[in-house]
Order: sequence, then C-alpha cells, then structure tokens
Amino acid sequence: MSLHDKNILVIEDDQHIFALIKMMLKSYSVNLELHSDGESGLEAALSKKYDLILLDIMLPKKDGWEICRDLKKMEIKTPIIILTAKVEETDKVLGLEIGADDYVTKPFSPRLLIARIKAVLRRSEKPQEYSKEKLLYQEMDLEIDPSNYNIELGSKKVDLTPKEFELLAFLAQNKEQVFKREYLLEHIWGFNNYAETRTVDEHIKRIRHKLSKAGLHFLPLQTVWGVGYKFTVKYQENKT
Repeated sequence: MSLHDKNILVIEDDQHIFALIKMMLKSYSVNLELHSDGESGLEAALSKKYDLILLDIMLPKKDGWEICRDLKKMEIKTPIIILTAKVEETDKVLGLEIGADDYVTKPFSPRLLIARIKAVLRRSEKPQEYSKEKLLYQEMDLEIDPSNYNIELGSKKVDLTPKEFELLAFLAQNKEQVFKREYLLEHIWGFNNYAETRTVDEHIKRIRHKLSKAGLHFLPLQTVWGVGYKFTVKYQENKT
C-alpha cells in the first residue's frame, strides 16, 4: 500500500502529537491537514474529500465520539482511525461500535501507526469480496441487501454499523461454513494482531442483540466452540 499523495485529515488539539505524525509521514509525501478543535474538524470532514481521518477523542468544542457518530450518520465513508489515550477495552469497543475503522492508543510507535494507516487504507480501497445480490432467508423473514447495507426483518429495518453489516453479510454469504475469529479479524478489519479477536466476539454479540431486539427469535450467528462462528438456518440452541 503506497501512501504517496494521500490526503489525511488530522483532528487533534495536541501540537506535539501532530508534529510527531507529520515527522512519521514526512518520507511518504502525504498531504496532512490539521484541525485542533472538533467543530472545525467536522466541518472539514464534511466539506472536503480525504483518504483517511486521524481523530483524537478529547477535543475542545466537540469530542471525537460525537464527530464519529455525526460522520457515520451523514454516511461519510472516509475511514477513521481513533487516536486515544484511553486503554480500557470498553472504550476501544465503543470506537468500533460507532463506526471507527481502527484505533491506536497513545503513546504510539511510528511503525505501529504507519502499519495501521496502511491496513485501513488497503481495506478501504479493496473491492467488496461479497456479492451485491440480495440474500433472502424465508425461514426467518430476513433480507440482507449488500448493495445498500440494508437489513430488513419482516417490515422492520435493522440498523447495523458498517463493520457489523460486513461481518453478517460475509458469514451469510458463506452459509454453514465455519470461520475462525482470526480469519474474520483479518478479512473484515484487516488486523493481523490476533490478540484483538475480542473485537469479533463483541461485534457478533451486538449483531445478535440487534436482531433479537428486532424480533428474530432464532439467531443465525452460531458459535462453534473452539473454532469460531458460522451463519446457519438450522435451528440449534444459541450460546453467547
């Protein structure tokens, strides 16, 4: 993955962090634009086209959580890497849940940040590997439409984040096939850090919860103990 001439928006109020990022990416001919408060950063993200957004959480005027939610609500597809000093797992999961593509914990090493940037850009530029045809499961009255990230259960629309949808659609299009957490992590998120497989578990849990809340009593995402997950239309007791 070449970073040459990529346009990256940095929303960060710490000038030292920005200077560090600028130094890290100097040899890659990257075009960096800095905004040091959340409001101006959000305005820039909405008005210009960027290849990537590096987003701090603790910002004046509007925090990173709000910015991330607003961008996803307005269907801005620019990939986002959250820069955070928070190390709790719940904070990391929250970032992924509201639509961020990855997170990097401060302080970070140059090699780690560059690797994460390349991985996110590679995923965003990679064509979708699943079909755009609708998936219909009459047994559950469930419809999955990859062409517009739409899921309907009967007459109800089920709102999933982009990563939740991609995970569900991938498993559904490979019905009855079991996938290891490590494979899903690399295929959907582009991570090769297998210590992060908890990310897959959390997304599966959230998808199940949303489908159940919408009225689906049989949950097709099944845990295969000691291996991973599969999508099935064959009823068996769901274990979480």
